[in-house]
Amino acid sequence: MDLHYLEIFYEVAKAKSFTKAAEKLYINQSAVSIQVKKFEDILKVKLFDRSSKKIKLTYVGENLYKMAEEIFEKVKRAEKEISRVIEVDKAKISIGASSIIAEPLLPSLMKEFSMTHQEIEYSIIISNKNHLLKLLKEGELDVIIIDSEHINDTNLEIIFIEKGPYVLVSSKQYANVEDIENDPLITRSAVPNNNKVIETIEDKYGISFTSKIDIAGNLEVIKGMVYEGIGNVILPYYAVYKDIKKGNLKIISKIDEVKDGYELVYTKDKKDLSQIKKFVELVKSHKIVMESHR
Repeated sequence: MDLHYLEIFYEVAKAKSFTKAAEKLYINQSAVSIQVKKFEDILKVKLFDRSSKKIKLTYVGENLYKMAEEIFEKVKRAEKEISRVIEVDKAKISIGASSIIAEPLLPSLMKEFSMTHQEIEYSIIISNKNHLLKLLKEGELDVIIIDSEHINDTNLEIIFIEKGPYVLVSSKQYANVEDIENDPLITRSAVPNNNKVIETIEDKYGISFTSKIDIAGNLEVIKGMVYEGIGNVILPYYAVYKDIKKGNLKIISKIDEVKDGYELVYTKDKKDLSQIKKFVELVKSHKIVMESHR
């Protein structure tokens, strides 16, 4: 299979337009049409359904497009890696992190990484999980750290890092733990463990949270609402340990029954790079010590 023909087919299928593909490839539209037809003749199969006015792939075309996408993602990553080796005399790693992980963990993690591996340069992008996964597959990032996500991709290496318990925190102190049911609970229904942790606390103390405020997104907004006394919240310990040390938040209960963690994700073709190995090992060993609590 000639990669030249495959690339032309891929760009047409991706853009759903012969014209846009021609512009991307800097050739005229008729040449694109001729090359696609020649490719179909070589393969002895139709890749596009020409009975439709819109660009539509056949069943074989759909399957070939998915395979081509993987091939050109790897080519793009290889090109970026070669450019990096040429431009930078020492190792470099590009790291992505979701905001809920980045805010509490990344500063201490990168401080330790810088002290341990001064020979490795790094850059960081903070974004949402979907965008980070896209950048990882395109070769823009070498490794990403995200809160737990169900990912089904055989090209990716996924390592779950367990970082300990959840804690129920508040800006005020309670004489009896059971009294927490009288105040609103800030919840994060988009987080997989959210309901499990709430049920564990309700069972543990024989209570029922009747007033809940569901929030999706920024961790600082959630903590800010707790500071203001709007409600209490259940969060991973690593996300609030600095606030607890400063005295801004108080641990009302620690939930050992449900553990929280995050995922370290990178493409399998990079697993043997020394900078990736060093970063993975450091993330695995990075510790957050539990403070004393009730």
